[in-house]
Amino acid sequence: MSVEIPAAPPHLVNLRDVATASESLRPGVLLRSDAPHAGDEAPRDVAWPPRTVLDLRDVGEGAAAHPLADVAQVLTLPVLDGATRNAEARDAVPFDLARLYLELLDGVGAQHLVDGVRAVAADDAPVLVHCTAGKDRTGVLVAIVLALVGVDRAEIVADYVRTDPNMVQVVARAWPAGSTTAGRPTEHVLAALPPELLTAPPHAIEAVLDHLAAQDGGVAGWFAAHGGDPDVVSALRERLLR
Repeated sequence: MSVEIPAAPPHLVNLRDVATASESLRPGVLLRSDAPHAGDEAPRDVAWPPRTVLDLRDVGEGAAAHPLADVAQVLTLPVLDGATRNAEARDAVPFDLARLYLELLDGVGAQHLVDGVRAVAADDAPVLVHCTAGKDRTGVLVAIVLALVGVDRAEIVADYVRTDPNMVQVVARAWPAGSTTAGRPTEHVLAALPPELLTAPPHAIEAVLDHLAAQDGGVAGWFAAHGGDPDVVSALRERLLR
């Protein structure tokens, strides 16, 4: 069994200004996307290019040189690093996307997420955050940022879910038709993946928001517990809110 992969578009397919999530947000501050590729057409409907890029992929996931390195400062924040160490334990139980997200909120992953929040708060020009699909790692970081500045929960969830219809084209760019993955046809590898990895189900990001809200002090308490400074939250609010 395999999945059909369409031709890969020559541009970002899961790019948006995070300000589209809520009328309370200022446009041109924070962008989210799938992974940029060398030779991509420049987008026309967002502030571009970004001055800072937060690449949340693990080392080795992307090309040796980031395609935006000539126009932006690229910060590598491999938020899955700690979670991937638990892969053997996860293999023993059915895959749960929400559980994977919650693993990012502790340990090494949490430190990278906090560093990502700091970077968004510190810049005064557009910041792009991306991973491979712009869904999982990017979705968690963006949810934290939006929760810290007080965006409504329903708006945060809706922004995450907007990725879902883009996933067919995301797959086409990340795993091109006719390629191989670990020596096997990519179409066969994708067919064997848990379906949640190729969708953006609301419950996954809702679990993140529930976990953050349950911390002592809420999301701000989680941020502080992992080394975040209240001044960063204040700067973040000043940057993002109208």
